[in-house]
Amino acid sequence: MKKIIYVFIFILLCSACSTAPKRPTLSQLQEFASELVSDFQEREKAGTLSKEEEKDWQLLKEEMASEVMVSLKKNSAQPINLDFPILVAEAREWGYSFQEINDFLGLDLIIDNPYCENEFQSYKVFQVLPDYVLANGCEITSYDTCSTFNGRIFMFPKQGESLYFDDKILTPPAGFCSVYAGIFSYESRGGKQHTVPILLFLPKTIDKVQLEYIQKMREKTQKELQ
Repeated sequence: MKKIIYVFIFILLCSACSTAPKRPTLSQLQEFASELVSDFQEREKAGTLSKEEEKDWQLLKEEMASEVMVSLKKNSAQPINLDFPILVAEAREWGYSFQEINDFLGLDLIIDNPYCENEFQSYKVFQVLPDYVLANGCEITSYDTCSTFNGRIFMFPKQGESLYFDDKILTPPAGFCSVYAGIFSYESRGGKQHTVPILLFLPKTIDKVQLEYIQKMREKTQKELQ
């Protein structure tokens, strides 16, 4: 499969103008993905797939059965077929956003995030633990200062390689918002039990798969504390 994809990209590049490669349209990429799937299906029946191609074909089928893909198919306004992962992979390689792919296919998978909160604009870390930090919601933020007199406490899972330390100010990046994605129980240094919201920074426009994840996380954490 990889070899066929590379040949397809090479042909597109060669057919482009001499000054710069011409990006294929989503219609062209969809046609390529559909033809690739048809080719694999026909050669699977004929028993002419190489071992490498059989492996790629099996991986594609397994991806279609993955939890994320099942959620996509459930929430999509249009059928999602075997050519979808190929189209998405190729489209992203050519610089198309998932929003553009969503609009092109009419999937209706992206909506305004209904869980965006406006209670606090930033948060101040007061305790750093191995997998998460505890932070106070800032009532007023000015540069590196934060008023937390009446601020609520939040649990914020550590993100990637980011550094966390006492008094660090956490603020959603542009295009993101604060989301209370569940509840978390912990014991303070004084031995008192606390239950606080789980805080995540997520896009203001969100796909329905992420939305379903938030809903499940909320339900799961609620049941765990009952």
